Amino acid sequence: MRACLLSLLLLCAARANGALLIEAQKATIKTEGGPIPGGWNLWSQGCVAQPVRIAVPGAYTVEVRAWGSPAGGVWPEMALLVDGDPVKSVTVASTNGAAYSFHAELPAGIHEIGVSFLNDALIGKEDRNLYLQQIIIRGPADPLPADANELFEESERRENAIVAATQQAIEKHRKSDALLRIVDANDNPLPGAKITVRQIGHEFLFGCNIYEFKSGDAYRQRFAELFNYATVGFYWRWYEWERGKPRYEDTDKIVAWCLAHGIRMKGHPLLWGDEAGIPPWSHGQPSPDIQRQRVSDIMNRYRDKIEFWEVVNEPSHQPIPKIDEPYRWARQINPRAQLIVNDYQVLADGCPPFFQLLSTAKQNGVPFDGIGIQAHEPRTMRFPLDRVQKILDRYATLGKQLHITEFTPTSGGQKITGSHRTGVWDETAQADYAVKFYKVCFAHPAVRAITWWDLSDKGAWLKGGGLLRADMSPKPAYDQLKHLIHNEWMTRLEGTTDRRGQFAFRGFRGQYEVTVNGKTTRFELTSGMTQPVTIRAGHNDPM
Repeated sequence: MRACLLSLLLLCAARANGALLIEAQKATIKTEGGPIPGGWNLWSQGCVAQPVRIAVPGAYTVEVRAWGSPAGGVWPEMALLVDGDPVKSVTVASTNGAAYSFHAELPAGIHEIGVSFLNDALIGKEDRNLYLQQIIIRGPADPLPADANELFEESERRENAIVAATQQAIEKHRKSDALLRIVDANDNPLPGAKITVRQIGHEFLFGCNIYEFKSGDAYRQRFAELFNYATVGFYWRWYEWERGKPRYEDTDKIVAWCLAHGIRMKGHPLLWGDEAGIPPWSHGQPSPDIQRQRVSDIMNRYRDKIEFWEVVNEPSHQPIPKIDEPYRWARQINPRAQLIVNDYQVLADGCPPFFQLLSTAKQNGVPFDGIGIQAHEPRTMRFPLDRVQKILDRYATLGKQLHITEFTPTSGGQKITGSHRTGVWDETAQADYAVKFYKVCFAHPAVRAITWWDLSDKGAWLKGGGLLRADMSPKPAYDQLKHLIHNEWMTRLEGTTDRRGQFAFRGFRGQYEVTVNGKTTRFELTSGMTQPVTIRAGHNDPM
């Protein structure tokens, strides 16, 4: 059986002068594209790749024969992928076909080697395209084609190891040591006192957009039971249908409800080059003066209520990517606001233009506090968790908090792409991936928040994208995340104080209630706490 399978693989991966030759049309892995005479037309963020067995670690050369067509004077960008992770990119500036060489250090094992198209675009009548003919891999030892089962087993082993390692990382990065000092009304220690410690809130932000707030009590109840963070919409096109008449009344109700339920908020987005960010009374983007007035009006109205703001949405995908002035306006308007820059495609290939935009902005002193990493493009991609970790690590080098801003694994029956896992996105696949993804992100020390996009299938942006069905009944993903966030990642303890009247523990950071001898006091556990928290038994107010 093994020999037959290998023979079949050799039909698409031949030996060529001591190297492994992969014809693009016959590669084992092909996504987001279609066949053409003599090759494969690769669409944006898709890939052509082959599972390869590397027996000897070392430096390998990957030669790609490709050609392309420009749009807007820009030629296609092609990236080498190793296990789905972009290693290096080149410009394919040829209409007749040319060879492009990459170099990569490959450890021994089963790897997925391929290429992807980074900058697909249609500008007027010009269609930017990337066409592949073949991939040749050479190295210190002959690489061999591997079958899909080998790649699956290696990828599954890697994923399971990553998820298992999150437990130790979460213990390290999400918990702090606390020492409670229990005294009586005269400041005398109370040894042997019965004590109950119960966490009632997270420091970490577990959120969702709240766009279907009007759906009713069931929606709002489910929201409050799971989340402590809400994204409030300010899309200009629908928010200010008539100039000078923004829909503050609806927002005021949402803000009041969130404040009443202890839910922190983020405003999204104030400015956006997309159609949704252009008011219907404006011919194209409003002038900078009008934009600045909008930022000022909204941020001042919700000052000290909405803490986080995505001032400009998806800037690196605009014709002229720029955030400088709007973020300076926002900082001047409210110096205490947390300003986030948000964009998509980041977990697909790292989105190099976004990283460059942020790096330049930081060098130029543009004020921003967080980096928003959307997690739904490509829309059916099951982002490999090792790639997620690498991309989070890379963006963390910018020294800003990371926010997962729009996470949308669906359950609508779409084909799973970009992963060793196959099949379709159903409720089981949605829940399985959601739990693993949350663990990986919660374990990363730079991540500050995870926002799901949307809560319910009713009005969801993507089919099946909700944690709830359209009738507001919870899917497995809702129940499993609720257990994770409110059970596994919550600290609840009982015990007695020692002879000095002290009680020490290590718990998840956030808000706590401590009950001693029937009396309850609240305190907050934060990182870097060095002093004991003194609690007077018989008093309800914290020290």
